[in-house]
Amino acid sequence: MSPQSKNGSSLYRESLRNLVLRILAEGPTHGYHIMRRVEEITDGKWRPAAGTLYPLLEQMQEEGYIEIREVSTGRVRGGKRIVYSLTDKGWRKLAEILLEKSEAKMKMLYYLIVEGAVLLRSKGYSEEAEQICNILNTSTKQFMKELEKNCR
Repeated sequence: MSPQSKNGSSLYRESLRNLVLRILAEGPTHGYHIMRRVEEITDGKWRPAAGTLYPLLEQMQEEGYIEIREVSTGRVRGGKRIVYSLTDKGWRKLAEILLEKSEAKMKMLYYLIVEGAVLLRSKGYSEEAEQICNILNTSTKQFMKELEKNCR
């Protein structure tokens, strides 16, 4: 679904909002870094436009999820850089989103990837199904290591 379509733009905006909250959980940062992190997280498949990101950041500030402050720096023209950070309300919103989305996203990923690979194999796409299974096995091992390390 295209970000420009009516339903797609809502999904696009919600996804960007969630990513912004999660990125800001890593620490205060500026808008350009948020754009680069989204691009990095999505392996270069998505880099939000400044005309989309900055109005969203302003809206999130108005809603009380983030705070905006100017930081003096010699590396930026004018000597000031705008830095965004999470407020307590923003941290609560991030926790709410993660709790709400975790189960639903895992079910969706299972349906899409695991059951999708089974269907591919049944239709003669065994090589592609095998590649998917290999990726899934590697990712699952990494995921389980991180769960073991961080969720105990």
